[in-house]
Amino acid sequence: MPAPPSFTSATWIPVDAKPEAIARLRAAGLSQTAARCAAIRWGDTEDAEPWRQPSFEHLEDPLAMAGMEEAVERLRRATANGERIRIITDYDVDGTTSSLILQATLGLLGGGAALDYHIPNRLEEGYGLSVHAADLAADDGIDLVVTADIGVRDHAAVAHAVERGVEVLICDHHLPAGSAVPDNALVLCPPQQGCTYPNPHLAACGITFKLAQALLADHPRRDAVVRSLLKLAAIGTVADMVPLTTLENRAIVSLGLAELNRGPHHAGLQALLETCQLRAGEIGETDLGFRLGPRINAAGRMADASLVVELLSCRDREPALELARRIEHHNQERRRVQERLVAQVSKRLDDDVDPFVVAAGPEAEGWHRGVIGIVASRIKEEVHRPVAVVSIQGEWAVGSVRSIPEVHAVQALETANDLLAKFGGHPAAAGFTVRTADLDTLRERLCSYVVEQGASLERVRQVDAELPATSLDMELHEELASLGPFGIGNPRPRLVVRDVQVHALRLLGSAQRMVRFLVPRPGRGHLEAVWWDQAELVDALTSRPVDLLGALAVNRWKGRRRLQFRVTDARPAR
Repeated sequence: MPAPPSFTSATWIPVDAKPEAIARLRAAGLSQTAARCAAIRWGDTEDAEPWRQPSFEHLEDPLAMAGMEEAVERLRRATANGERIRIITDYDVDGTTSSLILQATLGLLGGGAALDYHIPNRLEEGYGLSVHAADLAADDGIDLVVTADIGVRDHAAVAHAVERGVEVLICDHHLPAGSAVPDNALVLCPPQQGCTYPNPHLAACGITFKLAQALLADHPRRDAVVRSLLKLAAIGTVADMVPLTTLENRAIVSLGLAELNRGPHHAGLQALLETCQLRAGEIGETDLGFRLGPRINAAGRMADASLVVELLSCRDREPALELARRIEHHNQERRRVQERLVAQVSKRLDDDVDPFVVAAGPEAEGWHRGVIGIVASRIKEEVHRPVAVVSIQGEWAVGSVRSIPEVHAVQALETANDLLAKFGGHPAAAGFTVRTADLDTLRERLCSYVVEQGASLERVRQVDAELPATSLDMELHEELASLGPFGIGNPRPRLVVRDVQVHALRLLGSAQRMVRFLVPRPGRGHLEAVWWDQAELVDALTSRPVDLLGALAVNRWKGRRRLQFRVTDARPAR
């Protein structure tokens, strides 16, 4: 008998795990549930222990990266000779953390007096290394520009900088397969042709961290500085949603979290943590992605990302608190604008949704370029389609894409390369600039790409394990937590609990959108469950027994820890 449809119109599919891998992990001491979840993730690995215990040993040799030796030599020569260096990065979390890593490292090498930075303003300069930024560098007498999270696709701007006598070193990861890097710059980019670096999935902050490791190899404070820089690299790695399927990325996040939880922190970082209501010893990878990341991004979305650099460089408490308050103000403003635009875009959707949704509106009516990416992500979750939200600015329009796993965002945009002034990004997220007059043609091309690829648009939710409610306890949570850090490519174990009669349901939050209820555990009391943004499902959840799909987590509040089941879907019990 087939399972009934879920309340989010999704099909639940159990993920296969090799019996021999489960047996091997059981012999290593894991429970059946944890062994199954681990086997799904690392079933082809003979020794799963390194995956459960990320360490400094899993940080690869930075000199194995193509171009690293040349980059180190060039930067050491620049700092030794007092050359003027400018760091230019993207305005998101990956970019700002990269800027801070580079500034700290080059400052230690003695380049502080001749070092400055520039973060392009999203609304005035747009994404990437621009010809304007190259001109500014040349006009200011800069000898060497170091980019991070931008540059690898900005051939014209790099050529212009070089023509004007400014050398360029690029630290970037936005390189689709088969694309060429600028041949007139030093380039650190693991996906580039000819690079055999073992970890091709570093974020830009990961690449700048590797550069810092190489530059500080002989520095007397190397170990302490590297540990401190890992805090920034962990935040940027999680926020940029690069895969946590490599030992090095897992080590960067795990070690960075350990440093964040160890403390102490300088005034700027401490102020940001306090604004996020985070305390040392209680910070997890989810906090990096959903508390720290959005606030850091908010500065670049709504104002100027330089605010983040100022804050995280600040060593005095009162100025730091003021900067943190300003960033929180921008974050609250971002949320208000975002919610208004989500409502507008949702209202426009037809019952027959396009294979690739392209929603466009004039910036003058609130289609703020700083939030269109978040709005695209929300609409994507609603319709399970790739989504582009576009802000029209007269003759030109700027769009942000968020895609589903079945559709590669950058490859989709490549089919409309002739229409686009510029584009770039990741498989799941990308951006572009297009003439407003070409928007309808762009929509047709993107929809055709999805259809021609035969991409499935059915919503599928994978299931790692099924178990009775009585098995949901803190001991299981701690065991499953050892499979972290969790993120892209390594989600929290997805568990199904069948035939649950929901108790004591309440709606919480300022908008009364979060559902909270209790799951009976016969003989063991009740377990709290929460499901965000699903108020309309109250009757469906309470009218009959349901099956729940979700993950175990711990809610921390005022020093207390409480186990929760965080629901991602539900369906009527059979």
